[in-house]
Amino acid sequence: MALARTAVQVFRRARSRFPLDALPVRGTRHLSVGKALAVSTVLIMAISSASVSQSGADQASEVGVADGPVTPNHLLELLPLQTLDRRIVDAAGRDVLLRGANVNSLGEYWQAAPSVPANTAVTAADWDEMAARGFSVVRLLITWSRVEPTRGVIDQNYLDEVDRHVQEAASRGIYTVIDMHQDAYSAFISTTDPASCPAGTTPAKGWDGAPAWATLTDGLSTCLRNGDRNSSPAVERAWNNFYDDVDGIRTNFTQAWAEVAARFAGRPEVAGYDLLNEPEVSRPAAQLQPLYDDLLADTIRAIRAAEATAPFDHIVFVEPALPAGDLSRGLVIPSPAALDGDVSNISASVHNYMEAIGDQLTLEAMNDLIESLTAGLGVPNWGGEYGFWNTEPATLAAARRYAADEDAHLWGGAWWQWRQSCGDPHSVQWSNGEVVVPDDDSVHLNITSCPDNSDLGPNDAFLDVVGRGYPRAAPGRLTSVTSDIATGHLVVRGTTTDAGGTLVVWTPTTANPGDGIKTGGLIEVTEYPVPGGRIITAVVRDPGDYLLELGPGIGSEPTPSVPAPSTPSTPSTPSTPPSPTHPTIPANTTPTTRPVSHQTAPSGQPPHPAPTARPAQPRSGSPDYTG
Repeated sequence: MALARTAVQVFRRARSRFPLDALPVRGTRHLSVGKALAVSTVLIMAISSASVSQSGADQASEVGVADGPVTPNHLLELLPLQTLDRRIVDAAGRDVLLRGANVNSLGEYWQAAPSVPANTAVTAADWDEMAARGFSVVRLLITWSRVEPTRGVIDQNYLDEVDRHVQEAASRGIYTVIDMHQDAYSAFISTTDPASCPAGTTPAKGWDGAPAWATLTDGLSTCLRNGDRNSSPAVERAWNNFYDDVDGIRTNFTQAWAEVAARFAGRPEVAGYDLLNEPEVSRPAAQLQPLYDDLLADTIRAIRAAEATAPFDHIVFVEPALPAGDLSRGLVIPSPAALDGDVSNISASVHNYMEAIGDQLTLEAMNDLIESLTAGLGVPNWGGEYGFWNTEPATLAAARRYAADEDAHLWGGAWWQWRQSCGDPHSVQWSNGEVVVPDDDSVHLNITSCPDNSDLGPNDAFLDVVGRGYPRAAPGRLTSVTSDIATGHLVVRGTTTDAGGTLVVWTPTTANPGDGIKTGGLIEVTEYPVPGGRIITAVVRDPGDYLLELGPGIGSEPTPSVPAPSTPSTPSTPSTPPSPTHPTIPANTTPTTRPVSHQTAPSGQPPHPAPTARPAQPRSGSPDYTG
């Protein structure tokens, strides 16, 4: 990915331009945009891991285990999200980690292999599987070509499709980030006659993004000058015409976003809007800077105006423009001037593919640079894309290192991607003058057998990484999270100035003998067995630090009995279907209670067996492109 190849250049430039004390946070409603750089949401905070206060660590309690289909309002309710002090927070004042995957089923991709679709629909079984893997978010790709296929006419049927996906996710406790996606500008730029490409160039695939009427190439060549999908004269000219608002096409893009925002205004299950995926630097950065700032500022103004009567503004995720087609042009970071000094409800979303595609830095060093940059800009970071594409041991080790570092930074993110069809432009290739479908497996969070495009099912090796235990919502501030994928051992620490907030934790483990939960500063600890694992809630007893730890050997020693938690252990089944923001949580165990210990966990306890990863045929080498 272009960002991986230019990370060092990007961040050195950014750090020199934006000192760490730049961009004060102010205000609640703004119009701006260019905010600092990159895009995304979730939380980043560098607070040292505080030890749990003695007063909160010496009182024993019991864990209630819920039974029956339950819809506790405090459990997986999708409250409105905002940014605060470089964090993603909900309306209850809790830090929220958004973790899940990219879903491309609603994108309009170049269709080069008529017998194989470019993408595949998401089914109810897919949504159920995401929930069973602990997802709290999907990054839902939409394309301008489907939002506004005819100039000036918004396709409301398409927005209905988007809405149905948002509702399907929400009914399972999953937020949606709506992402206006593009790759190489449009599905309507591709080479039709490979023989016409001069020596030293290669034929281009089409991709996704702008509608045909907004794809103004001035008849230039589609042949790639250096192999990168953005390196053809046609793609470069299309981007420049867009940035220059030739024939008003950029204005149409802004208006299309306003229509999308109007449809989802006031909808708490929508986490926010990702304005434009991986925009291209199609001229020298210094020349593009004011134009890109204007694009972002105008689009954010339009979105804020469309939501003016809603009870809250959605988070807007912005990304840097990348010089993928020509690295010499440099990276364009949204300027603070475009934000009017206001970064409220703006998040960066930087895509980190180090060690998956790029190798200039370790993935940890890249994340540290992202943290340093976004700290200087005063915005959180949410990893809108990251991922790997084979299940070789070294790759899985890198994926687990990414997970550990994501926890260390207290970030969320979305894996690229849930499933990739064999007919996707990422999959097909030009060969001997024709487009061919690969004959090896497409390895993502689900595995697809190519060329027949048959579904081989979930890829546990990757899903174990994405679906590891983590806090979905934490009162006050999270201060540290550590999550062991192999054993299920999870430690969550936080601090808050108020009592009574509810901690919500996902774990893919079951309540096995010898396992337990240790808490400090928390009461009313309750387990909700759900498909794939457990949701555990607890209430903050007093202002100050708190701890929740679970895993093998934790809390296995006897503890004094205490009154049962006030949360009912056998909630009644609701008589009406749950609303999208109050999903039903089916349980699968009978009511009981298990002790919670505040003592030191004994050593030598047998760990959970590591989940068995299903075999997947690895692709040779690394892919050329990400999303």
